[in-house]
Amino acid sequence: MTTIPVSIDCSASPGEPLVPYWRVCVGGGRVGEALRADFQKHLEMVQRDFPFSYIRMHGLFHEDMMVYREENGQPIYNWQYVDLVYDHWLSLGIRPFVEFGFMPYDLASSDQTIFWWKGNVTPPKDWARWEALIERFLRHVIERYGIAEVRAWYFEVWNEPTLKDFWKDADFDAYMELYERTARVVKAVDPALRVGGPASAGFGDKSGVPPWGREFLDECARRKLPVDFFSAHPYPTLYPVDPEGKGYMVWDGPDRLETDCRGCDSLLRDSAYPRAERHYTEWSSSPSPRDPVHDTAFMAAFLVENNLKVSGLMDSLSFWVVSDIFEECRLGDLPFHGGFGLVNAQGLKKASYHGYWFLSRLGGEVLSRGDSHIVTRRADGTVAVLAWNYCHYRDDANDSRLLASAKGAEIYGLFRDKKAIRFDLAVSAPGRVARAQITRFDRDHGSVYDAWAEMGSPAHILPADLAVLRRRMEMDVRVERIPAPDGNARVSATVEPFGVSLIEITAEKE
Repeated sequence: MTTIPVSIDCSASPGEPLVPYWRVCVGGGRVGEALRADFQKHLEMVQRDFPFSYIRMHGLFHEDMMVYREENGQPIYNWQYVDLVYDHWLSLGIRPFVEFGFMPYDLASSDQTIFWWKGNVTPPKDWARWEALIERFLRHVIERYGIAEVRAWYFEVWNEPTLKDFWKDADFDAYMELYERTARVVKAVDPALRVGGPASAGFGDKSGVPPWGREFLDECARRKLPVDFFSAHPYPTLYPVDPEGKGYMVWDGPDRLETDCRGCDSLLRDSAYPRAERHYTEWSSSPSPRDPVHDTAFMAAFLVENNLKVSGLMDSLSFWVVSDIFEECRLGDLPFHGGFGLVNAQGLKKASYHGYWFLSRLGGEVLSRGDSHIVTRRADGTVAVLAWNYCHYRDDANDSRLLASAKGAEIYGLFRDKKAIRFDLAVSAPGRVARAQITRFDRDHGSVYDAWAEMGSPAHILPADLAVLRRRMEMDVRVERIPAPDGNARVSATVEPFGVSLIEITAEKE
C-alpha cells in the first residue's frame, strides 16, 4: 500500500479560486427523448444532486420534434414540443445549449441519415428557408422566454461536421456556408446572442488541434464572421467513431485530454478570436455507446482525475450524457450495456454519477493539491478533501482478445494493476475536536455495475433485485470525531483502486 501524507491548515489564508467549469454543461441524446417521463426523472435527479447550468442535445429539428414541414410548397412551423422540453428544463434551473440540427426532412437536399432514429445530415435544399427556420425559432423563444433569458443561451451550428456520417461528405465549404448563414441570422435577430462551432469530432492524433479547428477559425476571420465560442469533442481515443455501437475503441494515454485542451487553448490564442469561449460540448472516456467501461467503477476516478487536471484550460467540459435512455444505436439490450449515461435506463446511479457528485462537493478555494488529492475550503469554513486512486488502461488494452473478455468483473483486466492508497491527513484546526465525514466510493461501495455483476448480470432486473441494487448504488458514509487538544488532529482514509473518497472536516468546540 502507498501512503500519501497531507498537511492541512484550516485557518490558512485564502487559496487560489476553484472554478467548477465541469458543472456548466451536460449532454443528452436527442431532444425528443427529453419528452419522456423517465428521462425527465433522471435529469431531475441530476439537478437535485449536482445541478448543471446547461444541457445540450441533438435533433432539435428532427422529425419527432415536428418543428418544420412543408405543405403545398409552404413552410409550416410548430414549436409545441420544443416548448414542453424547454419549459421543463428551465423549471429545473438548466438552460438550453442549443445545437442547430439535424435537417428537417422537408428541407433536406438528400436522404442521408445517421443513427437508429435517422437524423438527416445533409445541407438544406433551400438556404433561404433554412435561414427563415433559424430566425423563426429564435424569435419564438425570445417571445416565450424573454430576450434577457435567451441572451444567456448558446447556439452551436451543427454537430461533428468533420465526419462524413454527420455532415454529407464532410464538406468543409458547405459547412462554412451553413455556419455563415446561421451566424448572420443569429446576430441579425440580436447581436448579443452567442453563436459558435464547429463542434469538431474527436481529435484523433497527438497535435492537440481538432480537425478543421485552424481552418474554421481562419475562414471565419476571412469572412468576418462572429465566433463567440469555439467547440470541439476531445474524446481520449485515437479512433473516435463508433456509429454502429460495436464498442471497439483505441484508448490513448492518461494525458490525452490535457494535450487536446492545451492545443486548443494555443490555437485560439494565436487566432483572430483569442477571447472566444472554449466549450467542449461532448466528452467521456470514449465516444462509443457500447463501451462497457462506461458502466464500471473506473468512471468515478476518471472524471475526478481529468476534470481537476485540466482546470483553467476551458469554459466547459460537457459530459456525454445524462441518461442511458439514449437511442443512437437503439436502446441497449442489457441494463448495463456500456451506455453513456450517468444513470442507466432503470434510474440506477452509475460510477460517473458519483464522480460528479464528488466534484460538486469541493469548496471554492484550493488550499493545496498533490498526488491524487486536492484540499479545498468552502465558504462556511468546511475543508473538503478529495482523494482518488485512478487506474489507467493497460498498454495492451486494445488487444481484441482482452476486449472480447470485457464482461462482468473481468472487464477490470483492461486496467493497470494498482495498490490501495492510504491518505494520512494532519489537520491544524482551531477547535479542540475535529469532525470528519468520510464518503467512500469503490467497487464494493457504490458501484452498481459490480453489484449487478455479482447477481450474475441478469438481462432482466426483477423488482426485488432492483430494490437491492438501489441500496448497493449508494456510497458508504461514516463520521469520526477526532480529539485535537493541541489544535491538531489526524485522520486517515484508504482509497482502493478505482476508488474516490471525500473527507469533509470541520472544527468543533467541546
